[in-house]
Amino acid sequence: MVGAAMFGFDQGNFGNVQAFESFRNEWCLKNYGDVFSCSEEGSLDNDRWNDDFVTWGATLITFGAAAGAIIAGPPLTNKLGRRPCIQIGGFVCFIGCLMASYFSFHSVPEFFVGRFITGAGVGISCFALPLYNAEISTPGIRGATGSLFQLNVVVGCFISCLITFFDKDWYMGMLLPGLAGAVLVVGGFFIPESPRFVMEKMMHKDHNVEKALAAGTKYLKRIRKGDVSAEANEIMDQIKEEMNIEHVSFIGLFKERNLRKRTFIACTLVICQQTTGVNAFLGYAATLFKQCGINDPIQFNAIFNSIMIFGCVAGLLLVDSKYGGRRCQLLVATVMMGPPLLLAGLALQFDWAGLITMTCVIIYGVGFQFAWGTIPWIYPAEIFSMAEKESAVSLAVGFNYIANAVIIYITPTLMKWSTPGTLLVFAVLNILNAFFVFAYIKETKGVPLEQIPDLFRRKKYDEEGSTTDGGSSSEGF
Repeated sequence: MVGAAMFGFDQGNFGNVQAFESFRNEWCLKNYGDVFSCSEEGSLDNDRWNDDFVTWGATLITFGAAAGAIIAGPPLTNKLGRRPCIQIGGFVCFIGCLMASYFSFHSVPEFFVGRFITGAGVGISCFALPLYNAEISTPGIRGATGSLFQLNVVVGCFISCLITFFDKDWYMGMLLPGLAGAVLVVGGFFIPESPRFVMEKMMHKDHNVEKALAAGTKYLKRIRKGDVSAEANEIMDQIKEEMNIEHVSFIGLFKERNLRKRTFIACTLVICQQTTGVNAFLGYAATLFKQCGINDPIQFNAIFNSIMIFGCVAGLLLVDSKYGGRRCQLLVATVMMGPPLLLAGLALQFDWAGLITMTCVIIYGVGFQFAWGTIPWIYPAEIFSMAEKESAVSLAVGFNYIANAVIIYITPTLMKWSTPGTLLVFAVLNILNAFFVFAYIKETKGVPLEQIPDLFRRKKYDEEGSTTDGGSSSEGF
């Protein structure tokens, strides 16, 4: 799970580093009314960037992640394999972090290119890692390993906050994701390739079932104890079945009403994940918390990220239990996010309400990790068949990164306009998210994949998989 932690380092480091005096002096930045100063002669030419420097520094990493996950990730994983792709992503991230830290040479273009390359490395690894985890895990723990990915992202954010709290060296702060990337590169040599990928690759190359089965069994024995023949045969049967499936194209996702509706839901859900505003808090943590009247924003950011871990753990324990579920947890989370942000925005009007603001922000963070941090990644993969999944999930991931980039880019403008207003905007967006969840999100917990399309044709669905009459207001999609 080092790759997930690398993603967390990447999310958590820049929010603190941008507030370091050494970083602001290096790049000749001013911080919303603070004294404008430069300690490095070479950075005097960069004063025209001002706050746009921070905006693009945060946004370019998202563009890089999108390019890595959507453009580079799929061909690399299919051609080279899961393990090499994870290592390539770690190496690319390491190079990008070096360019954005010790080898930036006071150059704005160099720093920006480094941020983009860092994001590309994170995107490549984070595309391959869930595939690898799913393919090497036994069925009984497959869901748990997938859910643990988000938990490790949160832990990575927390660790980066701790390190940047105690060490104010901006070079080391920017290098943190790259160090995790270096661990991925070295550690990759000690893990086997995915047995499923080995079988699939050999089947496409030689069409020899026995040869592919023997090779896959060999790799499977490296990660399993005891007899693996039954599991190897099951994997081979799945591969042969998939080879006969005609996959749906991107255009095909919009041809049939039910599929069009599910595509709309998947893409809108991941956009809603970004409109919660959590990446505004992570990407501009120290700046935003300082404007919220918090005396030590870097310390509060560490507390904020540490408490979010508990929300993530609670959500993971409940999502597949009889007490939780996708739909109900999303609705509960919006109640934990929208009203507290609304109260925090109103409380900022009063000097004495600092404690109220901090409490509301913490409740908001716990609410996000309780549901919105994980479920929007799980849900799109659940509501599409095997033939539809590749195109649909890729499209949803693309919308996620685009929405992320938009939120990251507009947040500084919102903060310059009004910090209370920024919180109120995100509060309203969270409340709107609740209406979307209530109207469109169906509970998929325990529903067989084969019955998912029927679930979206009816308003009510019982646990036995039968449907009851009753149209849905969204059936027109």
